Amino acid sequence: MKKHRRKWTAEEKEKIILYSDEHGISKAVREFDVSSVSIYNWKEKFDQMGKEGLNAGSMNEQERELKLLRRENLALKRLVAEKELAIQVKDSLLKKTQFLKK
Repeated sequence: MKKHRRKWTAEEKEKIILYSDEHGISKAVREFDVSSVSIYNWKEKFDQMGKEGLNAGSMNEQERELKLLRRENLALKRLVAEKELAIQVKDSLLKKTQFLKK
């Protein structure tokens, strides 16, 4: 396995995808010395966005916004979980102090 990463142009990626469709993934891997995972990823992007999806960094605006919203949603879920834990701790302490007063 090679230690460096190869940069593929959109045209090369398209050629590899078409070759793999015709001859199979394993033959394309050997022919072009590219990983099968890369070919599957390129195929998925090609099917979704066409040739433009094969360009490096071709994340469109909707994908960027979705990624940002998911990250924000996760942060908010963590915040709510921390607050809920703090409330549970306070409730349990209140119950203990009320029990001890009786």
